[in-house]
Amino acid sequence: MPTPTRPSYRRALSSYTSKNKPRLYIAIYQRGGGTTNTPTSSSFCDSYHWALIVGPPTSGREDPGTRYHFSHSSSLSKHTSPPAAGLLRRESTHTFLYSSDDLVEAPAARTALLCRVSVAKVIDTAAVEATLRTLGPGNEADASTYTCFSWVQEAFVKLHEAGSLKSYFDGSDWREVEKICRDYVREKRQQGRFIEGDIGQWDNSEVATYCAWQYRETTA
Repeated sequence: MPTPTRPSYRRALSSYTSKNKPRLYIAIYQRGGGTTNTPTSSSFCDSYHWALIVGPPTSGREDPGTRYHFSHSSSLSKHTSPPAAGLLRRESTHTFLYSSDDLVEAPAARTALLCRVSVAKVIDTAAVEATLRTLGPGNEADASTYTCFSWVQEAFVKLHEAGSLKSYFDGSDWREVEKICRDYVREKRQQGRFIEGDIGQWDNSEVATYCAWQYRETTA
């Protein structure tokens, strides 16, 4: 399991009044054409898609929630219209798609999900969504290397700065949180959690989930 580097007091649960608040999860998906056995670097998505999910503190794959995702869409032309829940962003020759998907109505956002890491509790969902819609590369130079991973990193920092989360972390803790995510998905991969069709020890109706501020796995 990812090992704690924070003082033990940060493992404590917050007050009862906020324990049922929606969670902000960093969600890791297998990239199409990739393999879950391929290592990733912090600069590129490689074999994983990175996204955010706001949803309840439960782990059912059929549970309600919203997946927020930002992708480099080189196949989209300048005449392409965004989907109903999407927003196109263009920086010169680069086209990006920001999307928010209802997990109940978007099977791919559920079935392709490998694992999640809970990083905060959401105080104001509308404020979170408003912030996420503004993020993305600021210029052509940034656009050439901006990825879904870059967007999740930026979102983590900006959402903490905006005060729309209840969190034991702050924006400066990103590297620690990134390491927790990478260690967790690597461990679950090594355990065989993502083997397609596996009906052994894993309950595939639930999503492997780790709580970053408690430094513990909540669903295997």
